Amino acid sequence: MIGIVFAAVLCRGAALRLEGGRAWLKAEGTPVSKVLQLFEQRGAEVLIDPSLELGRVDGEWEDTDVDRLIGQLVSPHSYSIQWKLVESPLGGFYQVSSIRVFGDTAAAVKRISSPERVLDVVVGADGTKYIRGEILVGFKTGSTVNDLNALLRLLNGTVIEVIDPPGIYRIKLNDGLAVEEAVKTASAFPMVDAADANRAFSSAGAPPVALSGTNSGIHLGLVPGGTAIAVFDSGLDPAYAGMDFISGTYNALNPGAAIDDPTGHGTLVSLIAAGAVTPEGETAGSSSASVLSVKVFDENGMTSSDILMSMVNYAVESDIGVINLSFGTYEDVGFLENSVQYAASQGITIFVASGNDGLDTAVNPAASSATVSVGAANPDGSIADYSNTQADTFSSGTVYFGGSTYYGTSFASPYTAYLYATGSQ
Repeated sequence: MIGIVFAAVLCRGAALRLEGGRAWLKAEGTPVSKVLQLFEQRGAEVLIDPSLELGRVDGEWEDTDVDRLIGQLVSPHSYSIQWKLVESPLGGFYQVSSIRVFGDTAAAVKRISSPERVLDVVVGADGTKYIRGEILVGFKTGSTVNDLNALLRLLNGTVIEVIDPPGIYRIKLNDGLAVEEAVKTASAFPMVDAADANRAFSSAGAPPVALSGTNSGIHLGLVPGGTAIAVFDSGLDPAYAGMDFISGTYNALNPGAAIDDPTGHGTLVSLIAAGAVTPEGETAGSSSASVLSVKVFDENGMTSSDILMSMVNYAVESDIGVINLSFGTYEDVGFLENSVQYAASQGITIFVASGNDGLDTAVNPAASSATVSVGAANPDGSIADYSNTQADTFSSGTVYFGGSTYYGTSFASPYTAYLYATGSQ
């Protein structure tokens, strides 16, 4: 350690790397609260008494005990650190689970940032969208935790999540290394099988849906049954969460919290997947499918590889038989393809909207051999002009709901999933 100074100096940033119980920190006139946010960005929950004066820090620590570092940063205030054991294909390792900084009582602490994750999306030179300062890495068979740590030292990075299967390590970088350069460095590492940016995906093509919060236009009294469907979308209006055919909700951006639906799109998709709303020209069923509504898009309509891959695993663990994805991209989806293939190997059928650009192709992951690509038909059964036609099947994409008519393959896909889940095909 070079030193620590609390003073009113210009904030010039900080860099942090964590490896188990050891830390490497360089700070130049940085508020201690900002340094603690770096721990948060690397997977720790950070809670602080907002009444405390924490000052600024200026110094450099090399291979320092995390507990000792936190004590120096927050002195003279009290603190506690909790740890978790992360199991991974390369072996287990410890990570900081939570940091609490408090004064007279620990009860006054509050989270340092909003618990709802908002993705920091960057557009690369080639137009690819990805999460700032993060890469995903998969290792070759026979690799160990020592190989992981060697790569982390090379990248000056920290593991913030292990997505297993397929055994992918999500690594947080410091600002001094660009994502593109980090991917090249990791790809060239002898024991790395593949590396990629943590890709970001937009729901911009999904039409917003006006919701009344009432039961108007919804088939009630359906007999519950059928295979459970997980809908990965913009969420679910809480007004519909108590319906018999909604088996549960999950907020991928803030696990454990309730979900909402700022666009209405996810709500309508969930209602169609349940059989409670039927597209124009299709026959309403007598039974419903059980739907798990999963919010995967943030307030800006963005999701990411790590979120979608983790939710695929969540669906597998939740005994889900069907997944519906009413969105996609023409870009390469990277490691998401691995997760799609894994879900299919576990017996999950994945229905994906083919896209609304009238092209003789399909968006990803609808184009994957492991998914069922669904195109949109008109109510009379003819293929809709707007529908991409690289599709395994077509269903009506026209939905009248809440006094408005909506169009899109994003509504054809959940109806096809409903037919499959209830055995109505």
